[in-house]
Amino acid sequence: MSSLRNILKELRIQNQKSQMQVAEALGISRSTISMYECGEREPDLATLQKIADYYKVDMNYLLGKSSVSSLNTEKNSFQETPPFEALQTLIARNGKDLSLQQKQDLIRLLLSEDSDSKSGI
Repeated sequence: MSSLRNILKELRIQNQKSQMQVAEALGISRSTISMYECGEREPDLATLQKIADYYKVDMNYLLGKSSVSSLNTEKNSFQETPPFEALQTLIARNGKDLSLQQKQDLIRLLLSEDSDSKSGI
């Protein structure tokens, strides 16, 4: 699977967008987009979600954890459940200010919301 930086660049090129266009849409600087694409910096969880929403892709695809890039728009849900390992990775990278207990609670919450959304709750 590709790395985040390669996936971000591929998505931008496939969508025929400049770094400036993407930056403006996401509310960040062009240089930040450039740093993401060069691997000099990684987006935080909130920005990663904005990027996924912008390109209409699964966050697991952005992280190289899934080859499924598209969202199931009919049900407005992901085609795949995010694996526990992907959530751990996201939280480990972006939850530096969280305690271990807060990280575990967040993972439980995200996994339970996913099962609730699939059951129609």
